Amino acid sequence: MPTPAHLSRLVSHLSSDPAYATGTKTVLVPVTPPEAAAIATALATEMDEGTTERDRLAAEQGLKIHCHPGCNSCCSIAVMIYKPEAQAIADWLQLPEQAAILARFQAAYPTWAAAAGDLPQRLTQLFVTQKQREYDALHLTYWRKRLLCPFNHDGNCSIYPVRPLACRNAHALDTDAHCRPDPPQGKPAAAVQFLPLSEFMRTATRLLRATHNASSPPKQRHAQQVIPAAVQALLPKP
Repeated sequence: MPTPAHLSRLVSHLSSDPAYATGTKTVLVPVTPPEAAAIATALATEMDEGTTERDRLAAEQGLKIHCHPGCNSCCSIAVMIYKPEAQAIADWLQLPEQAAILARFQAAYPTWAAAAGDLPQRLTQLFVTQKQREYDALHLTYWRKRLLCPFNHDGNCSIYPVRPLACRNAHALDTDAHCRPDPPQGKPAAAVQFLPLSEFMRTATRLLRATHNASSPPKQRHAQQVIPAAVQALLPKP
């Protein structure tokens, strides 16, 4: 486990040049899997502080956030992540106390993968080649398939403590009626606009991308993956 001082120096280096995130400049200091996971974990802690403040301000304005345990309306979206977050999840799943959760995921994964077909791989390829219009359209196609994330068990997220930033940020006001690929009247779910958290997400994404590039072989750089596939690739083969 990297020390806080070492992690701070590493984050400063990875954040020092935007080219590390875009891939136009190679990070000379390779990042190990434990370091990548530690960076993702630290960002998740900061994210939770931000969402707590966002929720507090929303409550002060009389706004009600609908999300609650058991709601899985957004759990069929193809959430794309970089390697640091996938590594943090994979490491957590391999802890002895998470054996039952890991076993459920490994049992559910083949069914999910068969139903998803080549959509996850195509999403990754479109992201890498920056074909935004096709990427967005394929996201909608995936969502319409209503494939529940294989980490969802009995309506609840089984990896909730280590879920990615995108999942931590997701929320809807009042109702989940609009949390669907084709919402009523074409209106997406209402959400709280909280500028500090939006800016944090941009900064965190750049750091995660730079960390991913520094911890991956050349052919895997810049490539986001759907959460289940990204985690499965990092787990030891049975």
